[in-house]
Amino acid sequence: MSLPVIFGILVAVFVITRLLPGDPCRALLGEKATEVACAAFNSRYGFDQPIPIQFLKYLQQVLTGDLGDSIRFGVPVTQLIVDRLPTTIELTAISLTIATFFGIKLGVRAATKRNSRTDVSTMIFANLGVSIPVFVLGLLLAYFFAVVLKGTPIALPPANRYTAGVIPTEIAVAWGLAGLQGPLRGLLDFISNMAIPNAILTLNPGNLVDAVKHLILPSVALATIPMAVIARITRSSLLDVLGSDYIRTARAKGLSEREVVSKHALRNALLPVATVVGLSLGGLLSGAVLTETIFGFAGIGRTISDAITARDYVVVQGVTVIVSVGYVVVNLIVDISYAYLDPRVRINS
Repeated sequence: MSLPVIFGILVAVFVITRLLPGDPCRALLGEKATEVACAAFNSRYGFDQPIPIQFLKYLQQVLTGDLGDSIRFGVPVTQLIVDRLPTTIELTAISLTIATFFGIKLGVRAATKRNSRTDVSTMIFANLGVSIPVFVLGLLLAYFFAVVLKGTPIALPPANRYTAGVIPTEIAVAWGLAGLQGPLRGLLDFISNMAIPNAILTLNPGNLVDAVKHLILPSVALATIPMAVIARITRSSLLDVLGSDYIRTARAKGLSEREVVSKHALRNALLPVATVVGLSLGGLLSGAVLTETIFGFAGIGRTISDAITARDYVVVQGVTVIVSVGYVVVNLIVDISYAYLDPRVRINS
């Protein structure tokens, strides 16, 4: 079912971008957008053709692996994605790790101490985390840690490290493979655009510390909402499991409460949590649009935001395709993980 889903996304995004108010010619050329210039512009990019013809040509391009050229920058969309996707992947991966680890910890803590002060305070925190928008939390964190705590040991930078002129060394150059070409060079260049892996693989502890400092605030801001959701789902699911007969049997055998929770209850309670974690990926990618804008990250989120403003249809469509494929693949992995988390689940051939 993944292919029909991706095809449906292609159709929806293509149609919606064409329904957006505004003209890409006037958005790009500004005062130079005369009738003659716009006619030549529309003819060059095929915007003067019927929508179904435009879609068929675009679909043919996508099937051949060509996502087209950016109207605004005049470079292939695939090149923009290769340059900017690593930043979003790194930010999303760190945020999802934070959200999953602390969300499950908080949910288990609340469930095992039901109706206690710990439980109530955890749920209050979870409700606040869900309620505060990413852009508000991001601005508050940046103001507090960069302005209020400026000059203290725990002060943190409010902007992306690349805006300060700290450019990491290419991994291929650091490894003495500057002349390397082909897919392996492309992979190394892709990883080079991730700050933390780059610092580790180039053995640069200074860049590593700098990268971690610059990623703390945006990662926490992006992770807060999914962390709160995961905590609530973990608590609810674990409370249901703790009331089961086999849990009472495990306790009757004399097992400690820690063993009962960790070895018997938690694993069976993780099925809905795994679903939420998979779905949170889409939320993190969408939240990255605001987070990257606030903290000055040149990632996919900021790229697609700028493309929408500039009516750069080709970039919007290309980025959406890549993000959609990644989202579908992650949810497929989550479905497969059910068989590992719960032995009762069987995958029929």
